[in-house]
Amino acid sequence: MKKKVVGLLKFLLPEWQIYDDYQNHGFISKKSRKRTSNNQNRIPHSSGSSHSPIASVNQPMGNSGSQRNSRTPYETPIRNEVSKKTNRIPKENIDAIFQHINELLDNEWIGQRSYLEQLSIAFKRPFVTGMHPVKPKNSIFIFGHQGAGRKSSVTRMAGFLKEKKFIHYETVSRIDLASYTTATEYQLFLSDLYKSLYAKSDIVLFENIEKAPSNVVNTIAQLTKNGTYTLSARYTQQENRLMDATGVLDQQTISEIHANQKYFVFLSERKEKDVYHMFGSDFMDAIGDLVYTDPFTEEEIQQIATRILENLKAKCATDLSITLSYNPEVSLFLAKQFKTVNGISGLNEIAEQQMYHPLSEARLKSPEKLNEYVHIKIESEKYVAISKTESLLLEDYLRGMKESSIEDIKKELEQIVGIKSVKDYILKIEDNLKVQQLRESKGFSKTNISMHMVFTGNPGTGKTTIARIVAKYLKAIGVLSTGQLREVTRADLVGEYVGQTARLTNDVIKSALGGVLFIDEAYTLSRNDHDTFGIEAIDTLVKGMEDYRDELVVILAGYSEEMKQFLNTNPGLRSRFPNIVHFEDYTPEEMWEISRIISKQKGYRITDSCQDAMLKLFEKSQIKGKNDSGNGRLVRNVIEAAILKQSSRLVHEINAPMDELAFEDFEFEDNSKFDLETKLSQVVGLENVKQLIRTQQNLLIAEKKRREAGLKVDATQSLHMIFSGNPGTGKTTVARIMASMFKEMGLLKSGNFVEVDSGGLTGEHVGQTAKKTEEIFRSALGGVLFIDEAYGLTSNSSYGQEAVNTLVKLMEDHREDIVVILAGYNKEMKEFLKSNSGLESRFPLNVSFPDYTENELFEIAKIIISSKGFFMTQESESVLQEQIAILHKQSSSHSGNGRMVRNYLEEITRNQSLRIAMNDVPVEEMNRILPQDIKPTESVLKNFDLETALASIAGLEEVKNHVRSLHALLRIQAKRKKLGLPVDENKTLHMIFTGNPGTGKTMMARIIANVLYSLGIIKANKLVETDRSGLVAGFVGQTSIKTREVIEEAMDGVLFIDEAYALAQGGANDFGKEAIDTLVKMMDDHRDRLVVILAGYTEDMEHFLSVNSGLKSRFPTIIEFPNYELVELMEIARKFYYDHGFKLTLGAEAKLEEVFMESSTNNNFGNGRYVRNVYEKSLNLQASRLSNNEQLTEADLTEITAEDIERV
Repeated sequence: MKKKVVGLLKFLLPEWQIYDDYQNHGFISKKSRKRTSNNQNRIPHSSGSSHSPIASVNQPMGNSGSQRNSRTPYETPIRNEVSKKTNRIPKENIDAIFQHINELLDNEWIGQRSYLEQLSIAFKRPFVTGMHPVKPKNSIFIFGHQGAGRKSSVTRMAGFLKEKKFIHYETVSRIDLASYTTATEYQLFLSDLYKSLYAKSDIVLFENIEKAPSNVVNTIAQLTKNGTYTLSARYTQQENRLMDATGVLDQQTISEIHANQKYFVFLSERKEKDVYHMFGSDFMDAIGDLVYTDPFTEEEIQQIATRILENLKAKCATDLSITLSYNPEVSLFLAKQFKTVNGISGLNEIAEQQMYHPLSEARLKSPEKLNEYVHIKIESEKYVAISKTESLLLEDYLRGMKESSIEDIKKELEQIVGIKSVKDYILKIEDNLKVQQLRESKGFSKTNISMHMVFTGNPGTGKTTIARIVAKYLKAIGVLSTGQLREVTRADLVGEYVGQTARLTNDVIKSALGGVLFIDEAYTLSRNDHDTFGIEAIDTLVKGMEDYRDELVVILAGYSEEMKQFLNTNPGLRSRFPNIVHFEDYTPEEMWEISRIISKQKGYRITDSCQDAMLKLFEKSQIKGKNDSGNGRLVRNVIEAAILKQSSRLVHEINAPMDELAFEDFEFEDNSKFDLETKLSQVVGLENVKQLIRTQQNLLIAEKKRREAGLKVDATQSLHMIFSGNPGTGKTTVARIMASMFKEMGLLKSGNFVEVDSGGLTGEHVGQTAKKTEEIFRSALGGVLFIDEAYGLTSNSSYGQEAVNTLVKLMEDHREDIVVILAGYNKEMKEFLKSNSGLESRFPLNVSFPDYTENELFEIAKIIISSKGFFMTQESESVLQEQIAILHKQSSSHSGNGRMVRNYLEEITRNQSLRIAMNDVPVEEMNRILPQDIKPTESVLKNFDLETALASIAGLEEVKNHVRSLHALLRIQAKRKKLGLPVDENKTLHMIFTGNPGTGKTMMARIIANVLYSLGIIKANKLVETDRSGLVAGFVGQTSIKTREVIEEAMDGVLFIDEAYALAQGGANDFGKEAIDTLVKMMDDHRDRLVVILAGYTEDMEHFLSVNSGLKSRFPTIIEFPNYELVELMEIARKFYYDHGFKLTLGAEAKLEEVFMESSTNNNFGNGRYVRNVYEKSLNLQASRLSNNEQLTEADLTEITAEDIERV
């Protein structure tokens, strides 16, 4: 009975069982293994040493001994629940054992006596004060610098504790917390942590805790404080990794990770107060011991160096059969490097890499130069081996195993093409460091200057490349410990919700410690004053730079102007970045050199015949002040394009050199065929303008002759111009032609043409105008900036004056890279030049554009007709000339000239298209313009058939019925009037078309114009189409003028204003209101000469009428255009194809129906426009399908298959 009770108690009380085990087997039940003999002259090894029994979970971890169990040590998470009552060893015995351990450690170590005592106490603590059944056995925080022997001391302590049976295993699990810097790596961290906690080890060593991201720190903190960490989901263990097992029926799943009464050891190079600040008091209060390493004295460092050399002697004797000796200065020289490397481990590495490995290589490659006796000495701060009569410089035998030396880095820096000022600045860093070290050696205070930098310059100038070199360089001279480069952008620093940004930025800072943090396009962190997340990232960065000022160098990079503005966003930024390094654009010669280097790297060579052409190409590409010049990236793109073209060439030229990039492989511009007179012949009239351009070409020819004769004369002239004249006199056309010609003549680099009016340069609040003007100006660099109606910049606007002042300064800064042309009316432009004293002198060329004569307008008309693909009979030309003469007489200075002719020709082409649509016309006649197209006769009006016109439009029956009703009403009114019966003359015909895009509103407006014209309601068969941009100007007082001009153009016809609601979307002070007021007044003043049709989305037009009460009464007729049904869409599609000679297969029709059904559900479906887009895409796809078929029939060319139909 008694035995049964005892057995029950043992079953219920695990402590009883443990106590029995202790009495039978001692504190640890396993038999102790015999430890290898201890070397009393031992030096602590680095964590990377093969002698250190540390298992890193960041690398494959092996376990000594065979696996007796079928499961790995990670498969079954069993907690080691040892009660505090298990510690029954008398206190005096524990004290004696740990005293002995401390003595053993002290014998092995040089210095660090106080540290080793603290370490022994920390590991002894749980055996004296007791252990918690769940929490870690003890949590130990070790402070100290790298190379002080912290990891080695923990490893040796593990070995001694295993020998004395205090723990089961001597292996130490190591987790490098700097390895989990991103959110996606957190899952890997959990797996590694789980492996460490359930591995055959009793100590978990956490390195680089100060570099750990916040979610990793939070996990460790909970595990340290509570002994457990609750996972966010259930997991299972597969292939040594935790896998999400949510929803999986498996008994082996886990939801918690336990500390398993292991020792937690944290290593940090930070100060205690910094650690408290980083991790908080809750976490630090859970730490059992704070242990500090001691700084080494000069004498101790010397002893360490001597012991390392003695160990090297032993290793050479054993492995290389070499008896090694050395001069005393070798030990002194090695000791002197203690502060510039990672302490003891760094000195060990120097001995290994710079002495042992070179000796072994020399032994292997040059055995005749070495005998068994070798003496090491120092010559010119280099290790030299003396053997026999030979003197060997050991660095010659490094076999690429050494880290980049300062000389290597300097050589790499020198090999970079260009950026001399940048390279000079980088090299000065070492000079300052040497001076500061010299000051310190002579007893002066050492001044640590800020290494943080700002790299400014355009893309492709080598900023990232130099940043990598800086990182290696700063490590080589001892400023940084790792020399890593962490490249990030705004996306890596700025979060999407409150609180995320600071955490992301801090995590990035921690991941870069010991190296360089390179933030590209840093100015994007502060997009505006309301970018709170970006500003939070900047504030966090500034604080992190202060907290880690000895461990981190930050380099910000971006465009010059943007970076200047960025540095002003935070008062602490500019003072923390005193080193601003500007990267100039590469010169053409430097780009040529870079192109040869890139080609060589890719296994190619460029022929010498390409040099001049490439220099010209690069000269045109590099435009000062432009952010997208290209630089090195442009060179790379040019070379890669040439390689592709060379590959195509070699397919046909099998015997050509495979590595040669020839002239024909590059896309060089050929200006040799440029004919100025041919270009000028395209311009009608304007002889004074043509003569100006001829003069510029003559100046270029003269300059070329001087250059070929070896003469240097500065004959450059300002080409900025004033174009003054009425609208439609060709100012914009000539400016565009000038941009092209000046590029081909070599006066401009790119020849791009940027057109803007005065409103495009001014902003809406203070400071915005200068920025807006500069953006527009820089976009035009290398070409022509054309500012139409420039006089508007001085129309009672301070913002306009700001734009003028900014423009004047920019023109001075970039006078060789741009031509600025200001255009406007004669009188207004004269007044404008007086507004700024610097304007008139900067625009020496004032070109007057007179109104066109009748003959010149006729010549313009013929050129436009020909350019559009039409042609005329001789009779048609005579009729056209007569009509243009009439138009010229009727026109005003604001409505005449080229614009009048263009609008008239558009009416003619509409008439021609209507004739083609309503009659059977041979193919060869479809682009012929007949006299009746130019001047419709009375017979054409009488023969107008409304039903034929309406039949050309698919669907829209309700709309058509409305038009039929209107047609009938107007016909009846005309007959009543003819019979003398009373007629309501005041009935307005203005109307509103509402509906989605592509529903036929514009087409129906044209038919209504024809209806009105056929009945004599309007005198001119014209429809003038416009929108907000055609009515609204960008400055005060000009909108009414612009709106009036458009209405005058539409007089006696129909004015169609698309998206009319946009006129009221700019607020109470918007110029759109001025356009509405002008429109209403002129509608009232000319009700018998003008019909206005407004069009737009249904809801937008309803809102538009609701806020403009005067409009609603003037537009009594509102016609709704519904979306097309599927049947109507198919009808439109068939018409497109059949009218253009194509046939649809049954498969194509089915595919069309499928496409229309799917696409019509989208909110932005384009109805008829969408059908046109599908039609045009199908023709491209058909062409691609048939491109490889050489034997095409007519059927092939006209058939559209399902393969040709795709959504757009």
